[in-house]
Amino acid sequence: MIPPMRFLLGLAMVAGLSAQSFYESEAPYLSEEAAMMRASQLDLGRAEFLGADSGVVGGYGEFTLRFTVGRAGLASGGALRIATQHDFGWDMWGGTRLQMKDPAAPNFLVIRTSNNAKIAWKPYPQGGADSLFRDYHPWQTINEFRVEDKRLNPGDWIEIVYGARSGGSPGVEIQPMDETAFMQKVYVDADGKGEFLPLPDSPTLRILPGEAKRLHVIAQTDAVVGEPLWISVWAEDSLSNPASGYGGVVDLAVEPGSWREVWRAEAGDAGARRFEGIRLEQPGVYRFRARSRDGLEAVSNPVRVHETAPAARIYWGDLHTHTRYSDGRGTPREMLEFGRKYASIDFCAVTDHAFTTTDWMWEEIQRTANEMNEPGRYVTFLGYEWSGVTDVGGDHNVFTVEDSMPLIRSYTGYSYRNLRMYHGPNKQAGHVEDLFRMLAENFRDENLLVIPHFGGRRGNPEWHNPKLQRGIEIFSDHRRSEDWATTFLERGHRVGVMASTDNHSGNAGYGVRRTAREVGEDQPLFSRFSPEEGGTALIAVYGESLDRQGVFQGVYHRRTYATTGERIVLEFSVNGEPMGGEIEAGPDASIRLSAIGTTAIKTVRIVKNGKILHALDPGGDTAALEFVDRTGAAPGDYYYLDLVQADGEKAISSPVWVN
Repeated sequence: MIPPMRFLLGLAMVAGLSAQSFYESEAPYLSEEAAMMRASQLDLGRAEFLGADSGVVGGYGEFTLRFTVGRAGLASGGALRIATQHDFGWDMWGGTRLQMKDPAAPNFLVIRTSNNAKIAWKPYPQGGADSLFRDYHPWQTINEFRVEDKRLNPGDWIEIVYGARSGGSPGVEIQPMDETAFMQKVYVDADGKGEFLPLPDSPTLRILPGEAKRLHVIAQTDAVVGEPLWISVWAEDSLSNPASGYGGVVDLAVEPGSWREVWRAEAGDAGARRFEGIRLEQPGVYRFRARSRDGLEAVSNPVRVHETAPAARIYWGDLHTHTRYSDGRGTPREMLEFGRKYASIDFCAVTDHAFTTTDWMWEEIQRTANEMNEPGRYVTFLGYEWSGVTDVGGDHNVFTVEDSMPLIRSYTGYSYRNLRMYHGPNKQAGHVEDLFRMLAENFRDENLLVIPHFGGRRGNPEWHNPKLQRGIEIFSDHRRSEDWATTFLERGHRVGVMASTDNHSGNAGYGVRRTAREVGEDQPLFSRFSPEEGGTALIAVYGESLDRQGVFQGVYHRRTYATTGERIVLEFSVNGEPMGGEIEAGPDASIRLSAIGTTAIKTVRIVKNGKILHALDPGGDTAALEFVDRTGAAPGDYYYLDLVQADGEKAISSPVWVN
């Protein structure tokens, strides 16, 4: 185990080394930018794609990457390492799928050089025994190409052909998610001594979405008679990407009611259109229907139209997303724009892993969140993920209502050789208790909160701070983790229930869990990339206003519930106290609930202290119940609502606790 930096630094200081000399000896480059600058000074070379520079999701392509040797040359024993971003086990371009044995099979790899030098290929899959994960994360899926005989001189080149088709191969498999800049990150060891420096400019491909196979209609959940409301329509391809090239004609209507509209999709729409200023003149529950002229159809989530404005309205969001600034896809701006344009969520946050987020990246994340925050339309929060292993607390997302905050990193997977990890002298948090302590120094007026999740390093209920730890993420792209979340409630931790995608594909508000089936003779070619579940998790917040304060206060005070992606309407109270609240002990507990599903509701369960107290099978898409718990509400008891639809989609409320 690599000791924490502050411990090593302490030893260095005892030995009389300065902080600067310590970092220079242990980490030759304090940042990736410094290493790139050194690569430029040495003139290691340049890399580019020749010919095709784009492909379609789930398809095949032939892509030729040429590395032209720079002034430094490439010695015998020198090597290239070409890395792709963390890709969750597919390793399509990282060795487990690439092959050099069968030129007629998919993923055939060809290597050629200008001077006929012999090149040895070695893959380093991200999960292999000799994985370079610690030193390269999040660029740990690596192919190494090492010169075995004669030197390459300036101007010589190495060409790497992914999916070479000359022998009959269909090409290399292309990932299932669209991406504006799928990067092949190139590291060069010019003299063969083991120092791999990243090129300042690595080549990228554009991964395009497929054709539209599905429509989505999304509407705001709470509206008021006579006041304008909005709906949004977007087209999705077969792999859960927005079909940005969609050009169909879609007829829209409200049920019940007389509102009608037609969407004639144009190139500038990029597969989505938002309609505003819709007014409904009678209270009730409405749905919007979309029918395209090419046979696609969709129905919106339910819309509650109130006679008068409610004190708090339901807003939908995603508070857990990752961009290429940690181990995801796309930029922070692209992530937030997807949430606004396609998923049509009301609020969002980028929560990149702090330990692989550099200082300049953090500055850009903060700037982007503030620039895109639009009160009354789309609220963006500043957040990050403190990623500690489970033994020191586990993953926790940190959020603020303010427009800036310090970035506190953990030591997870720490390596001085990893250029993407922070190497500076600023204090860090090696344990979740350190995180709580450091956050408490800046806590005022309920401006900060943290939320643990299952994720890659599940949160540990052993440690809890009631002032800061205000919720728990129960659904995500990873799994439905009620079993883990209840361990916090069983410990007596009063955490609200929420859900967010933990999306790494650039799609805030529309998480995707994919299958990993291997291709069989009777299966479609890319069945292994089929979406097992499109739309995995959303948080619903009862907020007094659609702005940072209104939404943040709803989350902080646990006025939240979780869904597996469907915009199910849920109300739940005990003795008049809504979800997230606290009541006094008494001989009885009067429970009220109401729900509107997006389809038929299979069952609604009132849960007390982790056990089902009462169940209702409504048989339709609505449910309402008043129930009295005659067993008494004793101190420490808690109640919550668990709803399951006929299609398997779920919603779970935050509890109400008994003092």
